[in-house]
Amino acid sequence: MKIKIEIVMGFLGSGKTNFINSMLQQEELQNESIVVIQDEFGKCEIESDFNNHKSSKIIVIKNDEGKEIDVDYVKKIISEYNPNRIFIEVNGMKNSNNIINIFNEKSITKICRIDDIISIINIRKFPMYFRNMKSIVGTHIFNSETIILNNISKLEKNDFLDTLKEIKNINETANILKHVSIINENQEKEEDYLEIEKHSFVFNTLVYLIPLIFILTYFIIITTLNIDISSEYLDKFRKFNTMFISILIQGLPFILIGSFVSAIIQSCISRDKLMKLFPKNIFLSCIVAALAGILFPICDCGTIPVVRGLMKKKVPIAAGVTFMLASPIVNPIAIISTIYAFQGMKSVVIYRVFTGIIISISVGLIMQFFTKKDEEILKSSEDIIECNCGFCNEGYDYNKSKLEKVKSIFIHAADEFFNVGKFMIIGIFLSSIFQSILSLNNSSYIPNDNRSSLLFMIGLAFLLSVCSTSDAFIAKGFLKQFSINSVMGFLVVGPMLDVKNTIMLLGSFNKKFVLKLIFVIIIVSFGVLINCNLA
Repeated sequence: MKIKIEIVMGFLGSGKTNFINSMLQQEELQNESIVVIQDEFGKCEIESDFNNHKSSKIIVIKNDEGKEIDVDYVKKIISEYNPNRIFIEVNGMKNSNNIINIFNEKSITKICRIDDIISIINIRKFPMYFRNMKSIVGTHIFNSETIILNNISKLEKNDFLDTLKEIKNINETANILKHVSIINENQEKEEDYLEIEKHSFVFNTLVYLIPLIFILTYFIIITTLNIDISSEYLDKFRKFNTMFISILIQGLPFILIGSFVSAIIQSCISRDKLMKLFPKNIFLSCIVAALAGILFPICDCGTIPVVRGLMKKKVPIAAGVTFMLASPIVNPIAIISTIYAFQGMKSVVIYRVFTGIIISISVGLIMQFFTKKDEEILKSSEDIIECNCGFCNEGYDYNKSKLEKVKSIFIHAADEFFNVGKFMIIGIFLSSIFQSILSLNNSSYIPNDNRSSLLFMIGLAFLLSVCSTSDAFIAKGFLKQFSINSVMGFLVVGPMLDVKNTIMLLGSFNKKFVLKLIFVIIIVSFGVLINCNLA
């Protein structure tokens, strides 16, 4: 049988040694030869002699010389003591990835397997540690399969729930226990660890999905039923339902794709590797970012999660903004749909792509120039933007096993999807209201001059919030009322800026940055498109 490995992590004074002592007294460990490797020493000592465990052999090894625990160190311990189980008490200030990666080595996996990874947390000190050493704490928690919370009784209920939420944001799947002291029948104090009641990830997902599915089903039924009611309000409600469902169905797949792309960037690509993809010259990096959308067929909805991932990796603002604005336009699906919609008008397709790239690069460079070097543009709210998955810090070791990377990708993608998705739904809701109310039947509202028409079409694109992969078919319908130059405002600015995207941007970036970005997009787009001589 393989040797069972128990990795116990936590800061000094968190209760690691007490926990190991309680584990050593478990009946299931009787008759086992156990090695305890201590890489950190507090006030408590490992008790190697228990009255009810005389049949167990417990060897305590103190790494007081500060030797690096590596593959050779573990092999030497196994060769010398041949244990059934090894407890490793990890120094809280060390990167837990280094210890875990030892047991991913092929030579070690043949003889050992990780039985559990436990993180011990003094819940009273957690906010201080998390605030000052977020990357270390986040990595410990993310890697854990079991999390033990100490000193719960000394914490107010609201503070405890806030801390518990913080921990679950980092690791949704871990088994969370609380440490309690019990007085037995002999009036002796015993340590016990009780599971904290929790909802599974599946349950939490269903809480969001079931109401959404119910609402969508209701909308579909109401929309498709052939009820002879002449109520004007019912007609408007049906129109709203149709708009809401169609935009949602169009947008959700791209949000999902964008979330997975963002998760892959975070989990598998280090900042150094990512930066190598972008030239050091800011202008050239913008050109690369603008053309990157050809390789990533993502709608305008799905670019925001990707740009969030790029910003977390400290990619230049110019490149991130350029990708966000250009990607929906150079998207191959959007290009093909434009070709089909404007058959015989190849110039429209060419102008859309080239003006989109020019505007995107220009806006990106301007935002880079007008953003301070150390300015934090990502929203500071931890519920929205802070990813505590263990992959978003500079010290992360990317040499993880494929299984762990796949797990992290799915966890990260789910987090991105729900974080961005809720803002998308709000934006779609508002956009659907505008579309159901707005009517172009009255031609008196349609401006005649080129400048006013262009501004009108830009505003219309903002309100309608049509997906960039299908907006060309809607835009063609406006050729009877507007010039091609004005329609270009709908085709180019629409994918860059609309109601749902604005809501999503405000949920991910600081308000000041978003307002500045909107202003620059409108000014640059108007300046470029008004000078296009497209016949």
